[in-house]
Amino acid sequence: MSWKQIDGYLQQLDIGPDYELWGVDDNQVFKWNVKSWLHAKGVMVSNIAVGADFSVWCTTKDYKIYRLVGGIDGEWMKVDGFLKQVSVGDENHVWGVNSKDEVFYRRDNIWVQVPGNLSQVSVAADGTCWGVNANHKIFRWDGENWISVDGSLKQIKVASVHHVVGVNDKNEIFLWENGDWRIVEGGLLKYVSISPEGNIWGINENDEIWYLTNDE
Repeated sequence: MSWKQIDGYLQQLDIGPDYELWGVDDNQVFKWNVKSWLHAKGVMVSNIAVGADFSVWCTTKDYKIYRLVGGIDGEWMKVDGFLKQVSVGDENHVWGVNSKDEVFYRRDNIWVQVPGNLSQVSVAADGTCWGVNANHKIFRWDGENWISVDGSLKQIKVASVHHVVGVNDKNEIFLWENGDWRIVEGGLLKYVSISPEGNIWGINENDEIWYLTNDE
């Protein structure tokens, strides 16, 4: 296993299935096509999220919510409500947090609030949902309540019950395996994402884009 860099700079990214990589640079949305970045025009974004069904959602600096219809050249459709961060497992699993760190999920086109406060949340297509709060404490949703998990992370991403990754305040990368955190050696990232296949992508302190690959 080794870390490889690709061209470009991003402040935030998300990886979906089949290397469906989207990112945000200077509040603009871009999609990686294996050779270069394609610009998805039409909205100024602060946070992007990609689902296992290729759903793409985003939030803006003023907390508005949009979903992309029709692919890279499609239209950003406004969604009701206000969130500072959104996460998409698929079209049936959409969660987010607002500016007060209140947590919501989408059901029947309505935002439903759940107990607790988180600074960031991540949901997978299988319904797995984890989050972290402002003090970097980690929580897992059991369907009714947030269950505390050992460790300290500033950001977390889940792609399934089997694929959970996060970074701490030292930019160290951790994978959740067999009920414990295992450090991922050789890299430091300030923001990380993991695909449904278990591929890890992220951004370092210089906004450079890196991914973990199997050397062949």
